[in-house]
Amino acid sequence: MPLTLLRSSLRVLLLAAAVQALPAFAQARLEFSAHATPASRSVRLVDGAQLSPVVVSDNDAPLVKLSAQLFADDLAKVTGKAPAVVAEATADQVVIAGTLGQSRLIDRLARAGKLKGLDQLRGQWEATLWQSVEAPLPKVKRALVIVGSDPRGTAYGLMQMSERMGVSPWHWWADVPPKRQASLYVQAAQPSVDKPAVRYRGIFVNDEDWGLIPWIKTTFDPAHGNFGPKTYEKIFELMLRMRLNYIWPAMHEVSTEFGSNLDNARMAARYGILLGSSHCEPMLYNNVHWDEKTQGPWDYARNKDAIHAVWETTAANVSGQDGVWTMGIRGIHDRGMQGPPDTAVRMATLGQVFKDQQALITKHTATRPGTPAKIFVPYKEVLPIYDAGLPVPDDVTLVWVDDNFGYIRRLSNPAERKRAGGAGVYWHLSYYGGPHSYTWINTTAPALMWEEFHKAWANEARTAWVINVGDIKPMEVGMDYFARLAWAPESMGPESASRFLKEFAERNFSAAHAPALAELMAEHFRLGTVRKPELMERSWALSLTAARAAQLRDEYQHLLRMDAALAASLPAESRDAYFEMIGFPARVVAYSGLIFLADRDVQMGVDAAANTERIQTLRNTLTQQVDHFNNEVAGGKWKGVMPGLETAANLMAWNSQVRWPWGETKPVVLPDPAGQPSESRWRPASATLQQQAGQGGAAWHSVPGLGGTGRALVVLPANLQTTWRSDPASAPALEYEFNTKAVDGVAYLEFMPTFRLIPGTQLGVAVSLDGQALGNFEVPGASGSEDENGRIRQDAVQTNSVRLKLPLGKLEAGKHRLRVVALDPGLVFDRIWLP
Repeated sequence: MPLTLLRSSLRVLLLAAAVQALPAFAQARLEFSAHATPASRSVRLVDGAQLSPVVVSDNDAPLVKLSAQLFADDLAKVTGKAPAVVAEATADQVVIAGTLGQSRLIDRLARAGKLKGLDQLRGQWEATLWQSVEAPLPKVKRALVIVGSDPRGTAYGLMQMSERMGVSPWHWWADVPPKRQASLYVQAAQPSVDKPAVRYRGIFVNDEDWGLIPWIKTTFDPAHGNFGPKTYEKIFELMLRMRLNYIWPAMHEVSTEFGSNLDNARMAARYGILLGSSHCEPMLYNNVHWDEKTQGPWDYARNKDAIHAVWETTAANVSGQDGVWTMGIRGIHDRGMQGPPDTAVRMATLGQVFKDQQALITKHTATRPGTPAKIFVPYKEVLPIYDAGLPVPDDVTLVWVDDNFGYIRRLSNPAERKRAGGAGVYWHLSYYGGPHSYTWINTTAPALMWEEFHKAWANEARTAWVINVGDIKPMEVGMDYFARLAWAPESMGPESASRFLKEFAERNFSAAHAPALAELMAEHFRLGTVRKPELMERSWALSLTAARAAQLRDEYQHLLRMDAALAASLPAESRDAYFEMIGFPARVVAYSGLIFLADRDVQMGVDAAANTERIQTLRNTLTQQVDHFNNEVAGGKWKGVMPGLETAANLMAWNSQVRWPWGETKPVVLPDPAGQPSESRWRPASATLQQQAGQGGAAWHSVPGLGGTGRALVVLPANLQTTWRSDPASAPALEYEFNTKAVDGVAYLEFMPTFRLIPGTQLGVAVSLDGQALGNFEVPGASGSEDENGRIRQDAVQTNSVRLKLPLGKLEAGKHRLRVVALDPGLVFDRIWLP
């Protein structure tokens, strides 16, 4: 190997080692054990008849008292015994929790010099300090002290204790059993401070008419019959346990508006949740039931007074509560902006909207300290208006959006990065819209979430992150990873999503089962990347080569075998949780895929009768799985939450559950096999002969779990400083070797359909063959000029891939080398086909 190439390879290895050495998920340095060791400073929580009380000053915030009671209840789940929550410490060992500057007890300890690390805590947002303290108070021998910089910081410290001792955040929402033990001790060997990186970490409960509304009406809250405080309390407790602090509430036409019942907002305050509203609900006003017949059009240019009046009323109703104000205006219920389509006219309207909204926010928050949090979400038809030059107030956070399928459309340019309001991201785990909805199960790989949000973080979109979680169930895995990623993105390297799956399995099941569970989840997400069940259709199955169809059939069947083995091996008390979060989603992917592959054979004339019968059997089996979810899991607790196979009269419509083959009415068109690249010539892009690092240590990195191969390559760092358009020789490069006959050659490069980072930049590679340049090539559909109705993007988001065809010219028989050089950050390279 040439010396220069050797040095480059060493740089790649060193950078990879540095990335992999990133710390595990940020968490308290707490050690739990069943017994106290003589040399330890462990604090007894429960041991036989001895219970250490949880001490919270009576002047601390209600959220702290609520969290202390949740923690005590969690101890009862683990040990069978619940300690008291008290205002005074009288026992020999205690847990003390409180907010710096708001708790008399904590401030007393601080004045006495008993607490270390307070300088790291003061003035921080939602930070927590844990430490073991000897003789903190008279009669108290030892205490574990949890100090928050604010009430949420204190509450998060208690909830982290709960999770670390064996009560999953999903104990109610996914029936995860607590990890029981008779006695429990804890110590903080060294004082440790933890705080979030992203300030506003939120979820959007959306498309709730599929699952949550039927479940609420039939099972959870039939007396109320819709969203209300009882349902939101369960959502808010889950968020508190996951350290998510910001809600966009349900907003479909079937739902009671969040703001119509002020008890909803009071419940949010009780759990420390910041009020918010979606991109089409400005000023925290839920407009889905706005009556245009009696209230006039939802058009600010024509009906300003009426719209302004409801905004004023809403602002007055929540003026005393923490929230994030959504600014701007779109149409009612996610429809496009009303009024003339002319960009200049719309820009003028939005300018007036911003001015009036700013005045209302100032008026109703003037007595409260700090700058009110405000966001602007340039979603769908609003993004071109913004890009045309719409001025947005400087203190407003620009929340960039994905294309509804997980690929962020754009991030802030250098000028936008100087804005006081900063930037954020709104992103989808579930979507109701074209080219086809996906609302049934979660198949969006955590690795894709890492790739996109890591890119957002690296490009300074750091203020507000919100994900659309649909009905919450079964989005548990994705929502869990998001919460941890938003808390500590800098601790998450390319391996983090893969590592997360194993840690998720350990937390919610057991260390013994974790490797197999992680393997199953990884394969589920990989096959979901190849094709989501909701996006399957006959034309997709027919487009597969015979070899690819056979390969997928084997992989779906293997997934089912893995699932069956795990389901049988888990203890009975964990099987409901397994089915809800892992087993059911895996079975939906596998059974759906096998149905379409069987239909492919029917259309191809292969064992038509047997395959028709097989489709019916698979259909019945899948229906049984849905029935089991609704009627048997957790004793019928989730009745109504899981929609069935057919949710639309027209199964080919964009909003059907799946475009099942039995609903297909189009004539069958068989593809021409001569135009398809042979399956055997594809290889993962990560299967390189050699890699060369770029200037400054930039390099391609394989990301476990990313792409259809499960190990797609990304270029890191992925920021505006890492572009090599002017100097490709210093760029990260890949080399591939192949043998061929004398042929007029062609190669294919397959990328995931990411976008260029900002308008005006590009996303591409330079390619050379045997040392001769072939040219610079752009990733198809990456320019941002197409919306979701463009043909390239329509296909790309369903396959999670775009294909670049490279004519190679006439090739001599023998060995050749193809070199692929990154020109821009943001590339995700998954597969390559060589002749």
